[in-house]
Amino acid sequence: MSGELPDGAQRPISDEEWARFQIDSEGPARLHAPKEPSARARMVTERLRRADEEEARRQGRVRRLARRGRPVQARPDGWRSWTAAPARRPRGRLRAFLWILLAVAGVLLLLAPGRVLGLLG
Repeated sequence: MSGELPDGAQRPISDEEWARFQIDSEGPARLHAPKEPSARARMVTERLRRADEEEARRQGRVRRLARRGRPVQARPDGWRSWTAAPARRPRGRLRAFLWILLAVAGVLLLLAPGRVLGLLG
């Protein structure tokens, strides 16, 4: 049935049918439509972007000689970055150096025990 009357006039659609049509056709489209951020979210994003640009400009002035010719990238604070870098202990490098030195000494002792013990004694 095409919805037309025999004399060429269209049959009126009832309000219930129209409401059902709107709900049926709107549902899938609404699920896949991107959600627009609120005005407050846009304002916060703009404020954070400006703060990052200002920080990048400040870093660029301080490190002007080291970064000659390269644009300065803004680096967000740790709370806004993906993952915060783990805090390094100040003695971490010293411990790593000592462990490497100990490993080299152990390998030398295993390969040439007479020479190493001769150096010590």
